[in-house]
Amino acid sequence: MATLLAALRTGRGRHVAAAVGLAGLSASFLFCGYEFIRSPIESIFIDNFGAAAKPYALSCVPVMMGLLIYLYGRSLSAFGGARSMAGSMLLSSAVFVAAYFSLDRLGGPMVFFLFVFKESYVVIISEQYWSFIDSVVRDEEGRVFNGPVAGFGALGSLVGGFLLGRYAVRLHTETFILLSALCFLPAMALMWKAYGRAGEPKPAADEEGGKKGHIHLGILRENRTVLFIALTIFSAQVVATALDLRFSLLVQDALPDKDLRTAFLGGFWMKVNIFSFSMQFLFTPLLLRYLSARRILTAIPVVHIATCAMLLVYPSLGLASAAFLLFKGMDYSIFRASKETLYIPFSYDTRYRAKQVADAFTYRFSKGFTSIVLSIVKSFIAIPVAVYAATGLAFSTVWFGFSFPLTAKRAQERKSTGTQVRG
Repeated sequence: MATLLAALRTGRGRHVAAAVGLAGLSASFLFCGYEFIRSPIESIFIDNFGAAAKPYALSCVPVMMGLLIYLYGRSLSAFGGARSMAGSMLLSSAVFVAAYFSLDRLGGPMVFFLFVFKESYVVIISEQYWSFIDSVVRDEEGRVFNGPVAGFGALGSLVGGFLLGRYAVRLHTETFILLSALCFLPAMALMWKAYGRAGEPKPAADEEGGKKGHIHLGILRENRTVLFIALTIFSAQVVATALDLRFSLLVQDALPDKDLRTAFLGGFWMKVNIFSFSMQFLFTPLLLRYLSARRILTAIPVVHIATCAMLLVYPSLGLASAAFLLFKGMDYSIFRASKETLYIPFSYDTRYRAKQVADAFTYRFSKGFTSIVLSIVKSFIAIPVAVYAATGLAFSTVWFGFSFPLTAKRAQERKSTGTQVRG
């Protein structure tokens, strides 16, 4: 099953394609809605508090993530994956509707809460998509389907960014909060059909009903690969946070008008998603087919070592935009698609519970931790702007080091079985 066309010629391939295709279409609506909330809230937050206050808000995200992941774990034990996902989407939609109608009355506190919530909800729901996909596909199928399926999400983000960039000034920034809430409805309907097509993944008897814990943190101790996934994501997101904060400060200086800033950010994220979309459909399937996971997952941080070094030497909005675009575009495409193949052989609790901690919580905890450190430092001294690029450079190097033990088990398995290494 080397190509998508070859997979579609088999009965199982068509069955898997239908299930993950529905999930991909659902993700298109989810990420279109995320584009409708990401840049508007970013812009409203800057208008209320200034870009320099972002570290304080990001430092609150791990608390929100911990609460939401715990609630998700309890829901998963009681209701299973499909109903838990539907509940996650309905809750998020309700939060955005309530925020839209109370924003004028509650002002700053609501803006702060909404910023923290939008940083949290999307990664938790996103990981639920991958929990489903990792449960449906087999190892070789993941190399075929992961890129195109993730491409649907990038397509939704691309459309959302285009619409935001085109209509933010005309419709005004706050309108997109309500539009984001509406996007959950088709996303939920399509995902429900995907679960109906594939069937509800079932845990083993000893993991049923959350017997080993609603979050099952012990897996991080038992499974070396999952532990290094968490460490890799932590390092990667320190890089992301450093690039994000540097980019935000430069955007604030260049664009003081709220609606123009929203339009610029919408256009920026559209470019990110064009890059990600192109990677998913054109390059990711080829890279997954011909290169090992070790080669892919070690090459990515090398790219960021180079861009952070350039930003350190030549600071500018253009270069900061390029460095942040490359990070996000690769994070959404080849990094995600290759990393997810590591989860396929593991148990239900690993894919549905520990994954939320290793991927979702660590993803945002890293941003929160970095922001707390910066907030503490800023309370004593003024932080030179060069610190952001230097931090990105340092943690890109740490990330590169973690990529070797991360892929050690997969490389050893390929070597011991005598299989030609393709991931």
